[in-house]
Amino acid sequence: MKKIYKALIIGSGAAAYSAADWLFKERIEDIAIITENRLWGTSRNTGSDKQTYYKLSMDGMTSDSPYKMASDMFSGGSCDGEKMYLEAVSSTKCFLRLCDYGVAFPTDEFGGYPGYKTDHDDTVRATSVGPLTSKFMTQKLEKVVLEKNKTELFDKRLVIKILVDKNRVTGVAVLNTETNLTETFFAENVICATGAPACIYEDSVYPESQHGMTGVLLDAGVRMCNFTQWQYGMASVDFRWNVSGSFMQVIPRFVSIDENGNEREFLKDYFSDINEAYSFVFLKGYQWPFSFERAEESSWIDIAVHSEMKKGRTVYLDYRNNPKGFDLDKISEEAKEYIRNTDCLADTPIKRLEKLNSKAIDVYARQGIDLHKDMLRIAVCAQHNNGGVYTDNNFETDIKGLYVIGEAAGSFGLSRPGGSALNDTQVGGLVAARHIKNKASCAFDETLFSDFDTDEITHFIEDNTVEYFYLKKKMSEFASFKRDYEGCLALLNEVNSVIESYPLRHRSLSDYYRDRDMLLSMKALLEAIVSELPETGSRGGAIFIKNKKTVKENPLYRDYLTVTGKGKAEYIKVSPVPFKQSVFEKYLNQINEKTHEY
Repeated sequence: MKKIYKALIIGSGAAAYSAADWLFKERIEDIAIITENRLWGTSRNTGSDKQTYYKLSMDGMTSDSPYKMASDMFSGGSCDGEKMYLEAVSSTKCFLRLCDYGVAFPTDEFGGYPGYKTDHDDTVRATSVGPLTSKFMTQKLEKVVLEKNKTELFDKRLVIKILVDKNRVTGVAVLNTETNLTETFFAENVICATGAPACIYEDSVYPESQHGMTGVLLDAGVRMCNFTQWQYGMASVDFRWNVSGSFMQVIPRFVSIDENGNEREFLKDYFSDINEAYSFVFLKGYQWPFSFERAEESSWIDIAVHSEMKKGRTVYLDYRNNPKGFDLDKISEEAKEYIRNTDCLADTPIKRLEKLNSKAIDVYARQGIDLHKDMLRIAVCAQHNNGGVYTDNNFETDIKGLYVIGEAAGSFGLSRPGGSALNDTQVGGLVAARHIKNKASCAFDETLFSDFDTDEITHFIEDNTVEYFYLKKKMSEFASFKRDYEGCLALLNEVNSVIESYPLRHRSLSDYYRDRDMLLSMKALLEAIVSELPETGSRGGAIFIKNKKTVKENPLYRDYLTVTGKGKAEYIKVSPVPFKQSVFEKYLNQINEKTHEY
């Protein structure tokens, strides 16, 4: 008899472990986790100056409510109000679970949780445990899931196919990367928590171990939602790390160096008032992602960096000395007040950073980069996909029993408050687990289950196979925060041509499947760009250019989700944020009816 799990979870980051734990709490223990490598992925291997977790305010004095939080996330446009309400109303439960598991979010002397302002946010809902917040979340959740809950984990398994029968998931086929043999796992439900297709860009802040498996999901027949909506921002590239928050608030020098070694500070070439430029550098601390709405304000810094790189120059941040003409009394009042109030007034950026956030310096020191001595090479990099797979409010896809949570799901619209993605990793697992608990068992006929056809694997290893880095470079050039219609169209044709003649001979079986996944993800994003953006225009985290002219945003589309698949886009009206005062007695009676406890 074949082993049939109640649920399989794919991934080993914060979202995957969250789902496994919530399933266990719902008394669903017949589950397993499948992961390509337990120690890989974005949750465990990335961060920023003080990586943010966004939740309902809990500081003891701030006025807040789930409706207000949902409305703020919804205000960015092109996201479902009902899903944002789910994110908000469940945030406290999910946050306090992490606290109970040992994630040491700061508290005041009364036990309140103080917060701060983050990007796309005018409240103080943000909190952090430092640069490695998501890593600590992952480690604490993992300890509970694997050691306390005793959840089964299959490591070194690369998922290569979602098994589907009559639009219902039946399991997954995997490549065991240690044996090079395929294996089949059967399940009534599959929860995919594998992050974005981080592999498609050359300029990327994702850890190199992060691939994603969007291509496998596309191959199974899912649709994408707001897939064009990514976050891009400045990041170091020799060691991949966001240079947001305090990295910008201390106002470093922006330097570019040409091929002959000639160095210059370049912001003066892009701003008529250098003090305005330095004020915008400060604002990049909590306006870190590129935003089309701020393209002539703080996001002009990103454009300046990208323009220098297009000239063949290498761009650096220098914390050793103040930028030319820097005068604290001449920058914006907001920047002045912040520097003085945080007691980080000092005569160089590195000294200001030491006072403001010394842990940010330590992050680079551990990688052999000394910000006291070394300049930091940067680029405008892909950082997060606000879009992803189209799911309903239960995080279930068009395929019954197939759920997608975390960054792989298209939950957010044009913009989102920084740190809301970490909240999303926890809420998605909770909602999916509840739905699996409450729905009827599938009661599959065992004849529906068939092993993956291993005869399909006929390719073999060859050293001199095609590399695809040139396509990643073109994706960063034409399809990142600056989208060129003609360039994307030509690149789509090129990617289609590569897919059609995709070689059976490859470096290894695992690389064969990873590269194929990457190509399918590239194709889907390029198709979304060329089908959607001529209608919606420049918006969110990107500029759209057609016939060498910037296409302005059509704001009417903020009321719609863009759902793409099979080369076309359709627009689905968003749901509003629910606004109602729930009657307590109604829900008390429902609980009494279920439990018979009166």
